[in-house]
Amino acid sequence: MGHFAVKLGSALVLLILVMGVSLAGNFDYNPNDQYPVKHKNDVTSDVSGTGYMVEYTKVNTNNLSMMEYAHGSGTLDLADVLYDEQKSTGLATYIYYIDYDTGQWKRALQSANSAITYTRQYDNVQSPTSFAYGTGWYAAHPVTYNSLLKDKNEAKSYQESVSMHRQVEYARAVKGDIAVDMNCTGPTATTSGAGTISMKTDDEITQGTLHVGELMGFPMKNVKTTKVALKQGIKEPIILLDSDYVGDFKIQKTMKVGITKSAPSWMEDWLPCCSGSFFDVPSYNFEKEHGSQKGIFDCTCRNTSISTMLPKWNTTLAQFPTEKYQYKP
Repeated sequence: MGHFAVKLGSALVLLILVMGVSLAGNFDYNPNDQYPVKHKNDVTSDVSGTGYMVEYTKVNTNNLSMMEYAHGSGTLDLADVLYDEQKSTGLATYIYYIDYDTGQWKRALQSANSAITYTRQYDNVQSPTSFAYGTGWYAAHPVTYNSLLKDKNEAKSYQESVSMHRQVEYARAVKGDIAVDMNCTGPTATTSGAGTISMKTDDEITQGTLHVGELMGFPMKNVKTTKVALKQGIKEPIILLDSDYVGDFKIQKTMKVGITKSAPSWMEDWLPCCSGSFFDVPSYNFEKEHGSQKGIFDCTCRNTSISTMLPKWNTTLAQFPTEKYQYKP
């Protein structure tokens, strides 16, 4: 399938924006405690032939995972492209913010960021195939494969509590394509994060079954709170889509969920001072996060202000302008 192309249509478009999901945990709620390791991974394949095939692919960052599984015998023509990346780990990277309830500075681990994209196109027709293993008795008694076609894909975003699933089984023929796109970016001390997960499918199945589903549980904001913890997973889901088709069908679906993860709220007056004066302000990443206030304490703001004065101010004079520089209407 050297002419690999993606031609996805849409019959269903779903876009959800949820505000308020804040900072995540060490491993972003991945139940397997997947340790974040920075990496980039690219895989492409192009397969055509007659026989039996089985494929299993799984990628798992600390907050996203995608699995593809397929098998069957007959005339097979398929191609796919996989890319996954752990952009940052968040380990030993802290951000600081002021808690509105206590008025005190708090420290939290910055969330790790990752992305997964996957596209697959297929045109497979099932039929029995035989293959002679070895020589002698095995050559005279070939092994026969008579496997109906199966193609299964799962995409999960753990921080967003979202999963999407598409599965073809027991099919005599299947033709179409699928595209998965996931991105999880955590908030920083000053900017909001975003999580998106989408799955687009275009399937034509012959004498088979097709299942498409989507689940969104309660966003994982504070699992230590009993009221919230009881809503995790499939208990009282926010979104539940469950579709099954048996027979001969042409089906297109597009599912997409987007979540905004708000940056920590700042409780600042005109300066970020606390009960212990300015020295209570955390020093980590201070210049980036408090650059506008920093100049007031090291006098760089005075130099900046003087440089903008017109006419040019002679800084050897007194702090306040002499009569020469006074404004006269």
